[in-house]
Amino acid sequence: MEKIRDDIIDFLKGQSFMDSNTQFTDNESLTKAGIIDSIGLLELLDHISESYSIEIPEDMLTPDNLDSLQGITNLILKLKYERS
Repeated sequence: MEKIRDDIIDFLKGQSFMDSNTQFTDNESLTKAGIIDSIGLLELLDHISESYSIEIPEDMLTPDNLDSLQGITNLILKLKYERS
């Protein structure tokens, strides 16, 4: 779980969505914190699909699943578990 979280943070930093000094909690809204916007979300979805070899069903593209580190991590774990 920690590895997924760190991967997402590294991706956000690598794509210049946030700098190394940005502080936020796992449950904090990434959009409200100004870290990611709609274009960034599309890039993040591509990263998740490629990195974890998962497809995210349309009905799972919700703020609960995609607007915080905790939501993203839980979504990835759920989809990887269902796939195995």
